[in-house]
Amino acid sequence: MTAGTALRVLVLLGAVAAWLIGVLHGATGLVILIMAAAVLGVADVAFTAGQGLAVPRLVESDHIRATFGRVQSFSQVGHAAGPLILAGLLSVVALPMAWLAGAVMYLGSLFAQRGIRLSRSALPEPIRSSAWAQARAGFTHLRTTPVLWNITLANVLTNAGAMAANTTMPVLAIRDLGLSPTAFAMIGGVGAVSGILGAAVASPLVQRLGLRRTRLLVSAGMAAGVALVASTLGNVLPGPPEAWLGVQAVLAAGGTSIAMVAGSDLPARHSPPEQLGTLMGAQRSMVLGVMPITSMAVGILGSMAGLGPALIVWACLTVLSAVPCLRLP
Repeated sequence: MTAGTALRVLVLLGAVAAWLIGVLHGATGLVILIMAAAVLGVADVAFTAGQGLAVPRLVESDHIRATFGRVQSFSQVGHAAGPLILAGLLSVVALPMAWLAGAVMYLGSLFAQRGIRLSRSALPEPIRSSAWAQARAGFTHLRTTPVLWNITLANVLTNAGAMAANTTMPVLAIRDLGLSPTAFAMIGGVGAVSGILGAAVASPLVQRLGLRRTRLLVSAGMAAGVALVASTLGNVLPGPPEAWLGVQAVLAAGGTSIAMVAGSDLPARHSPPEQLGTLMGAQRSMVLGVMPITSMAVGILGSMAGLGPALIVWACLTVLSAVPCLRLP
């Protein structure tokens, strides 16, 4: 987790330095930005895997899901505030200065992480093998443990559906339905609030309904959101389209947050301590790795074949996310 944060700081400071010395333009600048984005993506996987690994080592197994829900709620607050802070900064400074502000925020996170203290008893004996062997062992353990494999597949498909929505919705709302950028931003704000609330209620919801029914409810809600979007496009629903797109945003953002928290206690319950890190790294690689792939694929499909096929893919992903959930406890 600390390494991922430190890497983010270095990448952003490096991008600012490249701008200051005048190389952040043309083909060279494009290559630098692509490399920075790739490294930031790796750092994000490292951070989220480390964060997920720290929680089960700080609290008892019965409290993992509730604790992770609170962590995710605060994280969602940051995700909601980030675009607003960026927009404010860009109104008064150049983009590289916003990167510098981001580096300062990451430094704040780095110092906050120094307050996390794991007891010696919480730390397993290190595995004496290569990084490649550990990664392979993590994926093998994930694939051969049915409950972990099913929750991971469900989360992969849920995230893929969310990215299909994020790729499709701006074009659909602004170009096809004629919403203003301000109205669309307000819909995004409603979705952000839903994400915060979803993370907060996820653990009590699982405790009340059980994991399988909670995840099926999430899939049903996100599929209903796609149906609302399609009905809005077809002028089937009464009232302004902003209202129905707002409902879709609530279902999508809230459902995604609930999905990420609902099974967060399973890795610690079904893995020996020495394999927990490699297992969670394998999970995060799949769950986060599918996001840019889906976004690019849906974007290419939409530009080549139109919005209809992109909507169909989005709908299929949300419906398919329910299939692995049927095999959850």
